[in-house]
Amino acid sequence: MATATMYQTNTYQQTDVMTASPMQLVLMLYEECIRSLEKAEKAFRQEDPARIEIIGKNLLHAQDVITELAISLDMENGGEIAENLHRLYDFTLSHLSTANVQQKLQPVRDVIVIMTELKEAWTEVAKQEPVRVETARPVEHGSFHITG
Repeated sequence: MATATMYQTNTYQQTDVMTASPMQLVLMLYEECIRSLEKAEKAFRQEDPARIEIIGKNLLHAQDVITELAISLDMENGGEIAENLHRLYDFTLSHLSTANVQQKLQPVRDVIVIMTELKEAWTEVAKQEPVRVETARPVEHGSFHITG
């Protein structure tokens, strides 16, 4: 029964991604990153030896999401904003590597704060974006570009 529910959830998420605007996709990536970081943070507080695997899995997933955000930046047209975001993403990736290798919680907490603040900023930007009515469109496997 759990498999059917997981399939329905996955199908629903795929539809969300396929019909989302680029701005909505950015927000979804931030939400996914924060969710993974919070799972890792929770695992740090567990006593179970399996926590190491949970921490690693969630930190690597968060790093994958941050990498997707970084490669999606339009460095050619994004100007200073894109450059600053790229540096910030590099910093967060390095911080999460430290957290994973040295099994330290504080870098995870630091990155949660950074990603939450960035998500809030993008949410404000999204409120100013004109509403577009779009039909479902295929999403290419890979990156989309963010212009600051």
